[in-house]
Formats: sequence, C-alpha cells, structure tokens
Amino acid sequence: MKVEIREYKDDDLDSVNYVLDEAFSAKKSNFDGDNYKEIVAVCDDKVSGYLLLTKVFNPIRQYYYCLVDYVCVASNYRGLNVSDKMIYYAEDIARKMNCKYMQLSCSTFRESAHKLYQRCGFVKRDSSLYRKELV
Repeated sequence: MKVEIREYKDDDLDSVNYVLDEAFSAKKSNFDGDNYKEIVAVCDDKVSGYLLLTKVFNPIRQYYYCLVDYVCVASNYRGLNVSDKMIYYAEDIARKMNCKYMQLSCSTFRESAHKLYQRCGFVKRDSSLYRKELV
C-alpha cells in the first residue's frame, strides 16, 4: 500500500470530514491561518487520515510550540502506521516553524492512541488537563 503524507488542500474537505466524523463525530470547514497546518494521509489514492497542528507563542518564555489535535485515520487503514507517518511529518513542519516542542492531550480511555504517541517519542507528563466550558 502506498501512503503519501502531505498538507491539506481545500478539495480534501469531504474526505477529511468523513474521517473526522468516524473518529470524533466532528466536522470541519476550510480555513486559513499562518498558525495552522493541516496534514492528511493519502492511502490508495484516498484521503484516509488527518492531523491538525497549531503554532502557539508563549509570551512569558518567549518561544513557540505546537499543539497536535485530531489525529485520526479511517478505520480500514488503522494499524498500518499511518498516524506515525503523519506525526513525523508534523514534527518536521514544527521544526521548520521554529517550535520548541509539540504537545497534545488525549482521553484516558484511548489506550491505543497513548501507545502511538509514546512510540512517536511523546512523553506523558505528570499533570491533569482541566477545562471550563464557556458556551
């Protein structure tokens, strides 16, 4: 199977929404911004994976870092290291954007995702993520 990792194109929208809906019950619209990089995996000439990379500036520490979100692969392509390839591609982009590190959060029940992130070099931090809904 041929796997191509590349940046998102606007005409990928329907395919990406299928993958996002399957994995997260979410959909996106097309958007632009210098602080965002969207990455897709193309398997067998079909968009079958998605990852969102967001560049963030820490004004206290005076450096940039990247948040990794929505790492997902269509169910019929899972277990083939497609996510690994997207993460390594994102890592290259983050380095080019002069980011100090990449960071992500993951639900506790997503154990296979935890293994993926650790395999790709992410280290679990001793912290808890808190969120307050505003809407």
